[in-house]
Amino acid sequence: MSTRFLAGLRRLAVAGAAVATVGVLPPPPASAAQAEDLLGRPSAVTVLAPGLTRTTYPGGGNSWLAVNVLRIDPDAAPLTLRSTVGEAAGSAEPVSRQLSRPDLEPPALAGVNGSFFDDDLMKKYNLPEGDPEGVSIQGGALLSEASGGGVLLLQHGRPYITTLKTDITLAAPGATTEVHGINRHPGRIPWEMPVSRKGDRAVGFQGDLEADPGSQVFTDPDEIVLFTPEFGIPTPAPLTGSEAPAAADPGVEVVLDHSGTVLSFRQGRGGTDVPAGGKVLQGIGQGAEWLTRHARPGQQLTLTEKVTDVRFGDEIPLSRSLFAVSGRLIMRQDGRNAYTGSGGDRHARTVVGVDGGGKVLIVTVDADDDHPGMDYKQLGTLLEALDATDALNIDGGGSTTLVVDGSLVNKPSDGVERPVADSVYVGPGGYGVPA
Repeated sequence: MSTRFLAGLRRLAVAGAAVATVGVLPPPPASAAQAEDLLGRPSAVTVLAPGLTRTTYPGGGNSWLAVNVLRIDPDAAPLTLRSTVGEAAGSAEPVSRQLSRPDLEPPALAGVNGSFFDDDLMKKYNLPEGDPEGVSIQGGALLSEASGGGVLLLQHGRPYITTLKTDITLAAPGATTEVHGINRHPGRIPWEMPVSRKGDRAVGFQGDLEADPGSQVFTDPDEIVLFTPEFGIPTPAPLTGSEAPAAADPGVEVVLDHSGTVLSFRQGRGGTDVPAGGKVLQGIGQGAEWLTRHARPGQQLTLTEKVTDVRFGDEIPLSRSLFAVSGRLIMRQDGRNAYTGSGGDRHARTVVGVDGGGKVLIVTVDADDDHPGMDYKQLGTLLEALDATDALNIDGGGSTTLVVDGSLVNKPSDGVERPVADSVYVGPGGYGVPA
């Protein structure tokens, strides 16, 4: 029996043991009391749909404004968990708009904001892009590369929390090179996860990138970046005055059709619509040199994408059932606290996890000027009280948003709903896994 097959079984067991057809135990009765000991009595408990309950706890005299807990019970009704990037992977949209699209499948009953994303470019340069912090997968389409943070992996509607690694290669006859990123500006990697240090510079998850000590933005002057049809907006032009000088390199741009055949090659980059079924490649530095040598019109290029589960070491096939949203910190794993830091600052928070009875938990913590929210230690205590066995902290602060039936029901700390990169939502549909 192959190692890959065994690792797949382990991952399936971690994600789905609690929703098996036999041996399912209800959450420990003490968990509700533990939550009330920390949060006080709930102000409302609402059944939104069979198997979907929202419990709201007022903040009172605490450091948070309110806590909302969505509990999804796959034994009570056929429900599924998915994610969406809304109209375009290259744009940020409010959660309520992402979840109200008529073509969303399945339709959303309730949902929250998803990945941390690069809003610095949006603020500094008035750009529409909201590049996710790390990996993004939508229906098996890889839309953003991994950066080392925690990942909420959703397959067949079931959540599994891990860390992923992505490897993308581009091949021409007699030559192969690395593709460094997907659907982002070449040269600027703001969300690379620092894992070690080299002098005064942080070394990133991918191993050979270093962050500028002033901006903490990772840069790479020799990149190839892939743009997919899901990007949904014209490709970006070089940045002017960026904290990443490499992003100002005019570079080159290559357009591919559905078969990988080069349709066009030009000096400079930006303003190109990705053709349906096709791809666009942008190169700077040595990446531009490689494309200049190997990507002339009529040439056939081959892209290969690989996603690896760091937890078990096996490759995860990019099937249509696969979705992924990036987080930052894994708060709970295998029934234990995974966060051991000092706590950090207090902010509004959004978390997705699973409890000891196999129910999915979606938790939002609201904050305002008088109630700064929770730090990571407080959040870990809350998740333990909610009996979360596994839980991932996704984007928070002004991004924390809870939408039910298309309407905003929490109080974002910005006072209004913030456009975000993607969303996590629950909708009707089974958890069935093909044999």
